[in-house]
Amino acid sequence: MSASPRTKRLLIAAGVLVLVFSGTRLVLQQAFPPSRIAEMLAAQVSSRTGRDLHIRGQLDWRLLPRLAIVADDLALANAPWGSRLDMARIRHAALQIELWPLLQGRVRIHSAALDGVDLLLETDARGVGNWQLPGLMHGGGGAGGDGKAPPIGPIGLAGSIDINALRLNDVQLAYHDGVSGEKRALALRRLALDRDDAGLKLDAEALLQEQRWQVSGHLGPLEQLLANRIDWPVKAALRSEGARIDVAAQLLHGPAPRAARFDIDATIDKAAAWVPWLDRAGQVPLPLALKTTLLLNAASLRADPLLLSLAGQALQGSASVSRTRPWQAQARLSGETLDLTRLRPGVAAGGGTPAARRRQLFDDTPLPIDNLPHGNLALELRITRLLLPDVPPLSDFRADARLRPGSLQIEPLAFGLAGGQVRGAVTLQTAGGAAPRLNLRVDAGGLSPQTLARAAGAGDYLSGGQLQLKTDLALTGRSASALAASADGELLLSVTDTTLGEGLAPFGSNLLPQLLRAITLQPQAAKSTQVQCAVLRLPFRNGVAQVDRSMAVETPDLAISAVGRIDLRDQSMELAFQPTSKRAAGLNTTPLAALVMAKGPLLDPKLTLDAKGAAGMALSIGAAVASGGLSMLGRNLLRQAGDLHPCQVALTGVAAAPKAEPGPKSAPAQAPPSPQQALPGLLRKLFKK
Repeated sequence: MSASPRTKRLLIAAGVLVLVFSGTRLVLQQAFPPSRIAEMLAAQVSSRTGRDLHIRGQLDWRLLPRLAIVADDLALANAPWGSRLDMARIRHAALQIELWPLLQGRVRIHSAALDGVDLLLETDARGVGNWQLPGLMHGGGGAGGDGKAPPIGPIGLAGSIDINALRLNDVQLAYHDGVSGEKRALALRRLALDRDDAGLKLDAEALLQEQRWQVSGHLGPLEQLLANRIDWPVKAALRSEGARIDVAAQLLHGPAPRAARFDIDATIDKAAAWVPWLDRAGQVPLPLALKTTLLLNAASLRADPLLLSLAGQALQGSASVSRTRPWQAQARLSGETLDLTRLRPGVAAGGGTPAARRRQLFDDTPLPIDNLPHGNLALELRITRLLLPDVPPLSDFRADARLRPGSLQIEPLAFGLAGGQVRGAVTLQTAGGAAPRLNLRVDAGGLSPQTLARAAGAGDYLSGGQLQLKTDLALTGRSASALAASADGELLLSVTDTTLGEGLAPFGSNLLPQLLRAITLQPQAAKSTQVQCAVLRLPFRNGVAQVDRSMAVETPDLAISAVGRIDLRDQSMELAFQPTSKRAAGLNTTPLAALVMAKGPLLDPKLTLDAKGAAGMALSIGAAVASGGLSMLGRNLLRQAGDLHPCQVALTGVAAAPKAEPGPKSAPAQAPPSPQQALPGLLRKLFKK
């Protein structure tokens, strides 16, 4: 059966098209063989970038759907100092060529599709990036004799190679920081750039350590970027599970490397968004919000203004980093309220629970103080109200930190606490590979013991009074136990006009309430005890404090002083407490222990009563302590009757001159009851006598 006229016409048209395409392909192969196109393309890329382009695989023409040249195994050379020969490797490329410019000797690429791209971005030890192409930085090789840049076409490599669309698929992007040694990797599934009236429309999908990111936005025309006559704009929106980042940026015109400005508005509310960037992503408080303007150039990075929110706690200020050697950074941060208790779920501000009793006050866990960052940092922190776990709220917190290679200084350090004021300074030195040396100075006054006890979970065991604390210590070591064992300096703690509640304290070693029970020979604790003053002054030398009447307690009825020693090397104490009744001899009906010994671990000392007479014990203690360097004043005090104001002696080391009090002569002092009479069986069992 013969074909219809229509069918014949279609067959003829198809034949003509085949002949046309075949003829066109033949003409192209003859006039523009693939090798010549490769040379033209490589020459123009090298002219504009200063880097060699190698086409190592097969190169051929494709006529449909548009005239294109296809190539396999392309490579763009890396910087001479790079870690590998090629900065970029491309498995397969399809470049759509416009015919008329080609006939004029120009390669005008309408669009490019690249598959299997392996791109390495890296910096050298000075921070110079391999993406800083010398040809683009210095105008390439296409400038005319007058030094002017060549005319600019659509997007592309300025005038010689023009691209209207770009498609990337299966891109592996690696980043190596030659300064810090940091390495990152990014898998780009796809990227599409399409020219529109505003420049380039961006649409991409990336995979960062199994985390999927969607990127959309607009870029300025690439010819505008390469011409470097005006600022080049970028707008991008990045989205992932638990993260939102919006960026409006401008690459500023000027000499290379060019500066950039970034306006960033970011929110992260799931830890998964941090995993590719932080090793301990789960420890970052969420949600995190950042809003800032970044100014970036080759020498520095500045964030101003800087608004940072962590778990709803807002900080504002500015920060800057300079890429000098060593690096330098400055930051000023302030906030109204910063609640760090939110970093510990289940712990309310100022309302902690009693800590489990430990066998040691200081442990051997290494502290993160051995290796300070090798740089210079100046940080000013101002917080109106700072909340910490198990601590009353801090008010008007102020800290100025200065970091230098091998040293860190925080001064001033000042804040309000528990109705009082705390001022101090901290200095840490780690230079020379020696053990870190820490100097700690604190001066705190007017603090409320009741408020501090409540914050520590002790309820109302303490009520009223004021607490003073002064320290000036030099410590050396890499752990809390090593620092304590090396302590040199003095610690002074005093409390006035406070009341102890009934029973044992729900914190600490309970030394004071147990001591009062032992001295008064009472098996049961009083419902409450008024403490007029309690003083602890410890002069440390190599972790050991010799106590020579520098520890004292006064109640309305008793005056107690102590001698002995506290040893932070093995975290132990050995103290002898001597009580004196404040009542007139004839009115004193309460039997008192002649001497109470406290010996053992700091957190769990054992109390015992000595069976000897008071005078004999005082002399024996005096002789024992004298062998450890007791002063003549200390020996005399031990040989004298008990001081009625031992707190003053403990504070100053000097006893007050006795005042003459007119009146009838006191009745002869009664001999104290013998220890056998004063120690009932129950009490002997209590103290394991």
